[in-house]
Amino acid sequence: MRHLRISLCILLLTALLIAGCGAPAVPSTGDAAAPAAGGAGKTKVVIFIGMGTGTDPDQIKAQEDLAARFNSSHEDIEVEFLIVPHDQAGERFLAMVSGGNAPQLVGPNGISTVAQFFDSWADVAPFIDAEGFDTSDFYGPAVELNHYPDKTVGLPLGLFPSFIFYNKDMFDAAGLAYPTHDYNDTAWNLEALRDMAMELTLDANGNNAKSPDFDASNIVQWGFDDAWTDARGFLTRFGAPNVGRPTTEDYKTAVVNSEEWVYGLDWLNRAVWEDHFVPDATVQEARDSAGIDPFGSNQVAMFNSHTWFMTEGLIDLPFEYDFAPVPFNQKGERIARIHADTFTIPRNAANQEAAWEVLKWLTSPEQIVDVCLIYGCIPARRSVEAEFQQRLAERYPNADLDVVFTAIDYLDDPNHESFVPEWGRVNDVLNNAFSAVYLGPIDAQAVLDQANQEVQQILDDYWARQ
Repeated sequence: MRHLRISLCILLLTALLIAGCGAPAVPSTGDAAAPAAGGAGKTKVVIFIGMGTGTDPDQIKAQEDLAARFNSSHEDIEVEFLIVPHDQAGERFLAMVSGGNAPQLVGPNGISTVAQFFDSWADVAPFIDAEGFDTSDFYGPAVELNHYPDKTVGLPLGLFPSFIFYNKDMFDAAGLAYPTHDYNDTAWNLEALRDMAMELTLDANGNNAKSPDFDASNIVQWGFDDAWTDARGFLTRFGAPNVGRPTTEDYKTAVVNSEEWVYGLDWLNRAVWEDHFVPDATVQEARDSAGIDPFGSNQVAMFNSHTWFMTEGLIDLPFEYDFAPVPFNQKGERIARIHADTFTIPRNAANQEAAWEVLKWLTSPEQIVDVCLIYGCIPARRSVEAEFQQRLAERYPNADLDVVFTAIDYLDDPNHESFVPEWGRVNDVLNNAFSAVYLGPIDAQAVLDQANQEVQQILDDYWARQ
């Protein structure tokens, strides 16, 4: 699952990364590991899977088929997918890099993975420039997400817009109309979501959260859940000036305690502990221990997530479902966070020229639709949009796919996974503060004031070293 897992070893991994990686290299194999050999004299390209999606059984089989297709049509390069469990992927990757055995490609990598392991990636701009590779077919925002001041980390693969998955059976049982699918309907806002979610939250006796007889200690169904994101991912929707970034544009000043983020954290605090339509940490931990996702548990009426959840979570569900837009926020804006994926080439990997050829193949118009169907992303190429919509409709014939594609127009910028100095340390501070809201009632202003001080200290220390 691409479900966010905040690892306690992130600081260790970051330290290993800094120790093991110097300045990013151009695509030269001069300092690379010994070349990997494939069968029958072919150049081997190992594709490391595990940083994000791609580890579910159905996805593994589809990736094996993808490798077979490539290998049967190429005489000089052989592709092999290396599948690593998500919770082991970061440590395994760093071990391979430090051991001189870096994989040739890593992915699909989200913006956060690129940021966490930033110094590990090669710059593909020299490859692009050397052959005049045409990137005009890619969506502009997708191209920009791969550009950084000192390098381009990959070619766009796919976008993962976010929206609300809703359980139609629960709405029917409650006698409620489904949430609107119309992006122009401004009545669909945070207050409307709250009102609907409370009616859909039930105790063991069937009382909803608006009833005076509601028993908050014995809830069996919740109206809303957005547990599979982190602090920045949840708070980006509330429209702070820097949207999903916890710093100013120059990365020197922390803005964690912005008015909008304080409002957002307090909104969630009240949703969990006063209105009771969002499950607390105890419920979430029980689900995770049982290996059940929030939506598939059949205990949540509305689940905010991304297209990657479609391939992982919409399998053999015992209920009918559909999609709705995320609501307008307290400022009258709609912000739908987005993820974007690419494959990256480690800077000290062998066979980088072959890796570049595979990267082009994976993101080519001829292959990108099939690749994105594996990973649940929307292809980043304009030319395949109609084909992909048709293929997606075959897989999800009863769902409103216009909701999915229109969500791209409301992406968060700056993105909630975007780079900041000391990315891992900053996110650890934010996520530790944010997680408190699920453990008990909090003072949102005090929590974010403290987090802001800690992030500011991290930034000050970083810039003092530059």
